[in-house]
Amino acid sequence: MALTPVQVGSDFDKHESRLMNPGLVNSAGLGMMAQVKSMSTLITPMPQGTPRPQLQVRAAEERDAKDIARIYMQATQDHLATFEHFLVTPEERARWVTEHSGKYPLLVAELNGRVLGWASLSPYQVRPRIEGIAELLIYIDRDYRRHGVGKELMRAIQVAARKQGHRKLIGRFVAHNDAGRTLCRMNGWREVGVHQKHTRLDGCWHDVVVVEFLITENLE
Repeated sequence: MALTPVQVGSDFDKHESRLMNPGLVNSAGLGMMAQVKSMSTLITPMPQGTPRPQLQVRAAEERDAKDIARIYMQATQDHLATFEHFLVTPEERARWVTEHSGKYPLLVAELNGRVLGWASLSPYQVRPRIEGIAELLIYIDRDYRRHGVGKELMRAIQVAARKQGHRKLIGRFVAHNDAGRTLCRMNGWREVGVHQKHTRLDGCWHDVVVVEFLITENLE
């Protein structure tokens, strides 16, 4: 099933107004608190009467592979990723994009030609494979965290999962990812439990939270 690009208007406009104010950009997002540079250097003021740019959520294309890897690398550097060595080679990046379509989509959020985040669904890795369950990954450019990008991507990937017939989504993320836990909670996810000392990042062991999202329309 082809995914139609979604234009995100009012919600992102509200968050975008925060990006214009350097006094509001000292929090990190989808993960842990950190200092980020002023967004005033990234967004050029628009002449009066010029239409405001809109965030677009669309299916990823091969040209997005570098940005997808760049955003994941940021998550690794910020200790938000659950795997240190992922999307490293150009071949691995290209394969990640081409393998995700149809039942297991890969979406990107784009503003003015810049990819600000991505979300994907992959087969739930158990043996034997359980049909109807997919696993979520979602990562946001560190300069645009806590500004509504994650919320719009989450909504879009949940809609795509529903249309593809999935009955449940599974997610995992490091336990100190407070913003990620909040994002899930606000979008109907439930925390199932915590794997203690489950992943090793930068030489340290971290707990991993497991969350799930039930798609009730597809349970029958």
